Amino acid sequence: MLYAVKMNRYGILFYSLLAVVSWLAVTPLDVPQMNTDWGDKINHAAAFAVLFVAGYKAYRRVFTLWAGLIAYGVFIEAVQSFLPFRFASAEDVVADIAGIALGHSAVFLLKKSRLTASVFKN
Repeated sequence: MLYAVKMNRYGILFYSLLAVVSWLAVTPLDVPQMNTDWGDKINHAAAFAVLFVAGYKAYRRVFTLWAGLIAYGVFIEAVQSFLPFRFASAEDVVADIAGIALGHSAVFLLKKSRLTASVFKN
């Protein structure tokens, strides 16, 4: 039996962000990049931090988010290994994990803050 997935605005945001990141991961690198050695890693970390925050707000399942986003990062790199204009990188997965940790830290800090506590209430 199929179960209906309850989709709130944060769920829509989360899946929209996943779609954008997926599209960016499989398109040629014809877009301007940051001129630093760490630019690509910063992009990975930022994207996964935002994905974590949106995913947490939508579903509030920390372990599932960690596992799912790590698997997603590995999947992206696996797909890129088959594309002639992209290449896979273990360092990108490490940057993804750092971004997840950054997003998790942001959620933790925001939940503890008096000013933004209402944002993370159920």
